[in-house]
Amino acid sequence: MPQKILVVGAGFLGSKIANEFSYLKNSVIKTNLTSVQDGSHLLDITNKKMVEDCFEKIKPDIVVNCAGSTDIDFLEKNSQLAYAVNGQSVKNLAVTSQKFNSRFIQISTDGVFDGIYGNYSETDIPNPVNVYAKSKLIGEEETGKNCQNYTIIRTNFYGHHKSGRFLFNNILNKLKAGVKIIGFDDIFFTPLEISNLSQLVVDVALSEYIGILNLSSDYPISKYQFCLNIAEILGFDTKLIRRGSIDEMNFAAKRPKNTSLVNKRSKQIIRHEIVSLTDWLERYKKQLNDSFSHQP
Repeated sequence: MPQKILVVGAGFLGSKIANEFSYLKNSVIKTNLTSVQDGSHLLDITNKKMVEDCFEKIKPDIVVNCAGSTDIDFLEKNSQLAYAVNGQSVKNLAVTSQKFNSRFIQISTDGVFDGIYGNYSETDIPNPVNVYAKSKLIGEEETGKNCQNYTIIRTNFYGHHKSGRFLFNNILNKLKAGVKIIGFDDIFFTPLEISNLSQLVVDVALSEYIGILNLSSDYPISKYQFCLNIAEILGFDTKLIRRGSIDEMNFAAKRPKNTSLVNKRSKQIIRHEIVSLTDWLERYKKQLNDSFSHQP
């Protein structure tokens, strides 16, 4: 039976999730902070009344919150904004979801862990090391305290962005231009390709699972190997990628070194397969190569 879905923050991930729900013939309403393109509604989640008015008008069955501020180094110097957007505003959504009997899905991050050990399960205790992650953890806590029918999804993702933004496109753009890349061999994560992640988020949203859930790839990969796989499979010069350490960098915010997640619990819930980086690159090699000429 079709449901009314509210996707809050219809950016890179939110738009993909909205599309997945639409494929299943659900009624999907998207929101955005600054733009009403693609039929999105304007919504500032830090404004409690605006949130309540939006719910009153739409009366959603399921709410997926993809909104947030994610510039880690910027937020390290602007903590008040981080806590307002990624923390307290989530309370507005959770409280209102409870009021309207809506199922609430909060998209969080693997960054809530300190990265000392890696292979984190849903029961491991978070210990964020930067302002961004601390603010996301507050969002998790507000979700659990204020809504009964909820799932907090911890994840990390990559994908081809049509405007050339974010991690994957940054790597491809540099490879295309012949620019050398430092691949951190001491940073490990378990990311999912964004379309695959969107499928899994929908699987979880349509389930009855309550609590925290990891959505991740099956095996940890270093940022160095991540870059290397992209270059090798898409036919770029692997010599452009230099093995390096995150300790060489002078970032404003500290980065956890190993935020890999264990996805055993999620495999009991999701219906779609988990696609590895190499499988995705092989499947879409032609389309990706068509999008990026090897000539600088």
